[in-house]
Amino acid sequence: MEKQIRLKTLHQKRANYAWKCIEEVKKVGSKKYKDEYRSYVERAAALIHRNGLGYTLAFYRSRFSKSRAYKALYDHIDGWFRQVFRKDKDILDWIRDDNTTSIDVLRATREILAMLDWLKRFAEAELQEESSS
Repeated sequence: MEKQIRLKTLHQKRANYAWKCIEEVKKVGSKKYKDEYRSYVERAAALIHRNGLGYTLAFYRSRFSKSRAYKALYDHIDGWFRQVFRKDKDILDWIRDDNTTSIDVLRATREILAMLDWLKRFAEAELQEESSS
């Protein structure tokens, strides 16, 4: 019998990654944490469009001590970046690197926004249910 090669599309990989992130938030967090995370995810794309990826990530990093949910969202964005672009460097450090071009940042921004679309949909569906109970 012939082996079938199963290739996942990038779209499927984004959805799978986002789902795992939401499952992690559901397992680990309190109601307040889940509500904060969902709220931050819902606004993430707008912040990136308005201010840029680097500025948004710097903002999230500056809020680590105020909310675990900011750190979780930052880590989820960074994790996707590392997985897709095969980088060992933190995304914000990569953006600030002298060897990173504006075109590189634009590509990363597009990919992060695509993943955030899935993350937002899953957060709305899964964390809304959690917070309304």
